[in-house]
Amino acid sequence: MSLLKVDLTACDRDGACVDVCPLGILELDPEGGPRVLPNAGHHCIGCGHCVAVCPHGALDNARNPLSLQDPCLPGGSLDRARALEFLRTRRSVRRYRKEAVPRDTLLQLLEASRYAPSGHNSQGLSYIIVEDGQVLRQIGSIVIEWMREFCRVQEQLARSLHMSGVIRSWERGEDRVLRDAPQLIAACAPKDLLPARVTAYLALEYVELYATTLGLGTCWAGYAQVCAQQHPGIPRLLRLSSDKEIVGMMMVGYPLYSYHRLPYRNPVEVVWHEPS
Repeated sequence: MSLLKVDLTACDRDGACVDVCPLGILELDPEGGPRVLPNAGHHCIGCGHCVAVCPHGALDNARNPLSLQDPCLPGGSLDRARALEFLRTRRSVRRYRKEAVPRDTLLQLLEASRYAPSGHNSQGLSYIIVEDGQVLRQIGSIVIEWMREFCRVQEQLARSLHMSGVIRSWERGEDRVLRDAPQLIAACAPKDLLPARVTAYLALEYVELYATTLGLGTCWAGYAQVCAQQHPGIPRLLRLSSDKEIVGMMMVGYPLYSYHRLPYRNPVEVVWHEPS
């Protein structure tokens, strides 16, 4: 089919689909309805906004079909107060129960990442889930060796990142790299995908928020993530193809403890810019 298909019996020619197109490749014909500008169809990023904004379901887009779009819940799913409370319940979980999360639950968790923003709707992420305790321990060991070298060549920065303390804890048998999490999610992307790291951060934040609804806890594996981007050991251990890179890492498991309060955070600082 062509890029756009319009049901003219349902289309009211209000032009909303044209107005929301982020690339501006649509125009409104008063008689024929919305259409793609000449030679502009290849610019479509498949975001689906044109289809989603039509209240009548009159528009179909081959790159984001009407048949795959779910209707919005009437009035939204959360009111303002409940939405803020939900966001405040997010915790960085660093103590986990020993049992692994079932694979089907992890797949359900990662479904949330599909709907996070990405530059030009590029998406492009894939995931490696590490479950084997021995491999997780190997990742920790690689990070510790990387830290030792980091402390040697960038002592001041390493001190600000508490690396010496992490190394000493590891030597005592305490894992402050992956926190004895039963599973680790590594987000991967093609090396030539320019917005990949920002896309990964947004996608994994969706995962982190959604995790609470599944009874799961998560925490960014910051040390392992930076190590994986600077040292070949972790990509090699995970058998990552040479055209891809690790752009985000997150621990996941069942929390050992429950939280009963919403911690305080500093007030937001705002400056209103006034014209001179």
